[in-house]
Amino acid sequence: MRRKAEDRMEGNSKIRLETERLILRRFELSDADVMHRILTSDPEVVRFMSYNICKSIEDTQKHIEQWLEYFGKLPSNSSWCLLAIMHKSSGNLIGTIDFHENDREARTAEIGYQLGRAWWGNGYATEAVCALIDYCFETVGLNRLWADHNSLNIASGKVLLKAGMLHEGTARQCYVRKGRLVDKVSYAILKEDWLARGLPK
Repeated sequence: MRRKAEDRMEGNSKIRLETERLILRRFELSDADVMHRILTSDPEVVRFMSYNICKSIEDTQKHIEQWLEYFGKLPSNSSWCLLAIMHKSSGNLIGTIDFHENDREARTAEIGYQLGRAWWGNGYATEAVCALIDYCFETVGLNRLWADHNSLNIASGKVLLKAGMLHEGTARQCYVRKGRLVDKVSYAILKEDWLARGLPK
């Protein structure tokens, strides 16, 4: 099982992005312990995520396996990456960020991210999303990036707006989370939007 997971990690290639305060580097299976401690076992972090809280490191490892299995089933010519968000000055892993191309012909990809609670409210999520947007348009050659969130997760919407995405709409009661129907809010940015705004800064 571990060897297969490591094979799927090759989709990350050797991507390494750097911002003023962060380094985005390839996510490694050895990051599971920290991921469990600051992300997957924290009910506040998991509250709006698509997965349930992980009660043990083994649960987190299984979650990572499922994550990588999903990426591994993407068409072989699709671009994707799963990156660890590292805090430069402390060297701590503080979250994860990813993208995966879901329409090769339209060059469209979805972005996802999660950040440990101790680092909320400092602009780190926006900084990481901006760096990934720049990479996707400059290096990968994508044309459209999108993301969505639970309508109750207002902070995530603010992150996406600050990163230059535009609100595209709300799908009402479109999925079930913890037994309740939930609205999903969608945002996107086109390469032409990104170019018009003079990004990257």
